[in-house]
Amino acid sequence: MGPSMVFIPGLGADKRLFHPQRKAFPHSMAPDWIAPLEKESLAHYARRWVKRLRLKPGCILVGVSFGGMIAQEMARWVNPGAVVLVGSCRSPASIPFPLRMAGSLPTWPRLSKWFCGILPEISGHFLGAKTPDQRDLLIRMFLDTPDAFAKWTVAAIRGWKGCGLDGTRVFHIHGEKDRLIPVRKVQPDSVIRGGGHLINLSHPTEVNAFIRRRLRK
Repeated sequence: MGPSMVFIPGLGADKRLFHPQRKAFPHSMAPDWIAPLEKESLAHYARRWVKRLRLKPGCILVGVSFGGMIAQEMARWVNPGAVVLVGSCRSPASIPFPLRMAGSLPTWPRLSKWFCGILPEISGHFLGAKTPDQRDLLIRMFLDTPDAFAKWTVAAIRGWKGCGLDGTRVFHIHGEKDRLIPVRKVQPDSVIRGGGHLINLSHPTEVNAFIRRRLRK
């Protein structure tokens, strides 16, 4: 049995996002989010989560989007075998200004959910869904996300300072047409042609192969 693999979803998503990966990597887990504390930083949240999950050194942390930021912060406390970023970034400088500022709008979760409800095709397309089933799953996960958690997430992103991970292997795969974190703002190891933001769902074969290939090295 290899080291356990921990899949961490992004903003507005949960463990349902990782169905293609859980099938491919049986010794893995996709934990449920824990409730954030009031005005808690992303770094402090990650430290609490590591303690709650009792992660062991050598585990593999795989984070999608916001989950990639969490994974990097978790790595400071668990000494992982590797961190894999999927449609994420290593620096707050890569996060577009509109995403950072969304947390200043107190009603943004309700407005976003309203928009998803009336224009699901546009919402799914923006996130890179390739099929109606993928689009419906993304919208269901977002609508199921508590407003308070969604508001904290964007506020935590806005306050994220980034973190150096000297000595930790970090691998990054990104979608060529990612509209949330544009590929021009990051320096990934691999780019999936035609891929959007949630490539682990829309291009699972390529993402799973990337993970296997990098971990073998």
